[in-house]
Amino acid sequence: MRGGASDSLAVFDVVSNATRVEILEALASAYSDDPTDPWVEYSDLRDAVGVRDNGNFNYHLDKLDGLVVNGQSGYRLSRTGMEIVSAVSSGVFDADWTWGPVDAPGGCLYCEDSVQLRYEDGVLWLTCGTDDHDVGLSVPPSLLESHPEDDVVELIAFMENRWGALTRQGICSECKGYVEGGLEVADADREFYHYYAHCHRCGFQHGIPVGLYLVSHPAVQNFYHEHGVDVRTTPFWTLPFCKLGSETVLSTAPVRVRVDVTESGETLSLTLDETGAVVSTTRS
Repeated sequence: MRGGASDSLAVFDVVSNATRVEILEALASAYSDDPTDPWVEYSDLRDAVGVRDNGNFNYHLDKLDGLVVNGQSGYRLSRTGMEIVSAVSSGVFDADWTWGPVDAPGGCLYCEDSVQLRYEDGVLWLTCGTDDHDVGLSVPPSLLESHPEDDVVELIAFMENRWGALTRQGICSECKGYVEGGLEVADADREFYHYYAHCHRCGFQHGIPVGLYLVSHPAVQNFYHEHGVDVRTTPFWTLPFCKLGSETVLSTAPVRVRVDVTESGETLSLTLDETGAVVSTTRS
């Protein structure tokens, strides 16, 4: 079986050259123009990239083996090539890109002060202005830049809630590898629990507030649906049960934590064990 770090890292060498990136972008443009016939003839591709020397162009084209498919009709992107173009287009590799700040609904997870959203240093920050209260959100520049501003907060909420859903299913939101974790005390001073998990593939460390971890749980989604609320697009930081420390610790040996979700006078209570599994639900 092929795979491993060496194979994955090799692609960075391949796309480190501007001419190769332009080839991929030209093929991506052809796919965008006509996804049913994304093939580009050799001469048209060379003209689109602007390389006159056949030898030089062929050298870079050969380097893209695996990212570009060569067929009777010319050239097109492979699935891997499309993934590379998408990653570059997302803006996640542009460390200098900034956005905001823009006002956000709700309050700080730590102090309840008003919050703003600000993208810098490759992270979208939910911030009240106090540095150690900042919460990093996994949202790429492409979402912030290409969607209508009025829709951005709901889309951010959807992506963050999806992050909790993936982690609860043991899937890394970053590489889709296997994630394994459990409930831990996140901050001894503030005394709140979070779900902490480690990705065995990329090494990403997931630390998710217990409430955010549960937003996508079927019982929670059904509860809110009955009350006319689409919790999937509700910013988790505006939900009382997602506030840090809002959970009730029933025991520490073994760990049992209860989260109370309240809406319109009704409460759904979920009890989690040390693995993060919901072991019981009650409504009152």
